[in-house]
Amino acid sequence: MHYSGSAGEGKKPRILWFNALFLILTPLAALILTPLFIYHHGVHWAEPVAMVALWFLTGMGITAGYHRMFSHRAWWAPKPIRAILLVLGAAAWQNSAIAWCAGHRYHHKHIDTEDDPYSIEEGFLWAHMLWVMVEGKMHDDFDSAPDLLKDPMCQWQHKYYTAISLAFNIGVPLALGLLTGRVWGMLLWAGLIRIVVVHHFTFFINSAAHMWGSRPWNQDMSARDNGLLALFTFGEGYHNFHHSFPGDYRNGFRWYQFDPTKWTIGLLHKVGLAHDLRRSSIDRRLRKRCQTLRERYEAQMHEWSEGLREQVQAAEQSLDEALAEMRAKRAEWSRRAGEMQAHALEELEHARIDAERRALEAFRAWHNLIPAAARN
Repeated sequence: MHYSGSAGEGKKPRILWFNALFLILTPLAALILTPLFIYHHGVHWAEPVAMVALWFLTGMGITAGYHRMFSHRAWWAPKPIRAILLVLGAAAWQNSAIAWCAGHRYHHKHIDTEDDPYSIEEGFLWAHMLWVMVEGKMHDDFDSAPDLLKDPMCQWQHKYYTAISLAFNIGVPLALGLLTGRVWGMLLWAGLIRIVVVHHFTFFINSAAHMWGSRPWNQDMSARDNGLLALFTFGEGYHNFHHSFPGDYRNGFRWYQFDPTKWTIGLLHKVGLAHDLRRSSIDRRLRKRCQTLRERYEAQMHEWSEGLREQVQAAEQSLDEALAEMRAKRAEWSRRAGEMQAHALEELEHARIDAERRALEAFRAWHNLIPAAARN
């Protein structure tokens, strides 16, 4: 499938008929054929199991591969892992890695503007799937992905994308069907239904995750954190965090947030199959969170008592001092890390960690003083 791009100025947008028919007919076929097949042939337990397993695998091709690795370089992997993720990404039937990542990088650069390829400002349906059906912004413009254009593996996947996708989406369900004696059932469940599910839960990140949810990290953009969406998108639902810290390999950065993509990358790292895992620093996260909370509570300060305002201001000053100390310790650690012997470096590391702890304590003290209405 070839995603949409830009029509010329003043011209009527061109309908991409293959994309439009594919995205309309596949869910329609799934809705009609599934109940009919179940009525006449029932369901073998292996069919929904295969659907979920392939949903996870091809979903990882998008979330761990296309999104967090190739689009944002939040982590990297040896060639065999990259090759597997490129094949799984192609099997998700969402275009090649080069095309997908180029459009996604434009989305981050131009979010909520007329140059955003799937801007929510154009409406839910446009952001969800119409942008794929109608020629829009940056059609076939890969200038935002020069690194991928030079990558031999991405070049190979881009050239043979259609063949890879067809081979996987027909061959794998067909093989599973031959193993179970349920060829048509597997083609339906592990093929058609799985493709529709992967498509639309990916699309919900472009649409629903820009309309419903919280914005704890940045209120100046439409992207929102939505824990419910995270359950069905392998952790991609923490979208406000992601747009605030796109280089972090985690979308759900807290340990308890549901992010199977983060866990999968972490597991690969433990066995030596992933490296260069990037994380947003605690001082950047605290500064971003403080900025957002300040914007919220400043509009309500006139309702507070003089005593509460003074307490908040004093706590805010302590927090700023703690953040400044933490930044200074981090800078000192970075500057001296290559110069110091192991013992001295360990002492400096303890000082840096202690500064981070004090900054967290100062943040919590300041945060607890702010009325709940301003924090929500």
